[in-house]
Amino acid sequence: MASACASFRPSHAPEAVPHNFKKGAFLLPIFIDPFRVFTFLHVVLFAYWLGTDLGVLITGMAANAADLTGNARERIRKASGRIDMGPRTAMVLMVPVGLTLASNWGLPIGPLALVAAWVGGLAWLWLVWMIYLRQGTRLGKRLWKIDLGIRMLATIGFVGTGIVSLATGAPVDSGWLATKMLLFGLLLLLGVVVRLLLLWKPPVPPKAGAPFVPAPFWNPLRITVFAIWALVLAMAFLGVTKPF
Repeated sequence: MASACASFRPSHAPEAVPHNFKKGAFLLPIFIDPFRVFTFLHVVLFAYWLGTDLGVLITGMAANAADLTGNARERIRKASGRIDMGPRTAMVLMVPVGLTLASNWGLPIGPLALVAAWVGGLAWLWLVWMIYLRQGTRLGKRLWKIDLGIRMLATIGFVGTGIVSLATGAPVDSGWLATKMLLFGLLLLLGVVVRLLLLWKPPVPPKAGAPFVPAPFWNPLRITVFAIWALVLAMAFLGVTKPF
């Protein structure tokens, strides 16, 4: 099956890169395969996803210390919120970048659909940042609900595609890619669970004069986050090894 990225790739890459220093001039013909550029972006997003998520975990643990003043705890939580925009941004961009790469590995998606995925992905990214910048406002709450709906629809799409492909061999005939799409859908589902947990039991500072009670390390929110990390690692393993 022809890939949406195949039109960007020549039949062969140059075997060697010539260097020409004649008359002091430096000539370096460069060819960069667009598919490799998207692979590079995929790796960068993966690194920022797990790396900044680890920062969120560490700052969250620091904010949970009982000997902090209320102001210090609030400053740490605000810093944690800013760091958390790293994994939030990486997750959203993983959708168009991943679909672009998947089009070269058996996902039947055409150029127009890829363009739509990128436009939709960038619009979703704008929405995620607007939620952060407008948090606590009526607009922010409204955008949060829209974002939650998008995540639910994306969950259904990826999980459904993965299950159907594994069961029937279509529309994705590569087992590892179908499994990866299924895992990504489950990851999105866990992201929805995280948001619902925060909505159900948001972090509330203690009342004036009341002692701060640290939350237990193993709580439903943290367990869900660790499950997300496990899925990210599993998807990275499948993407690199392509075992089946």
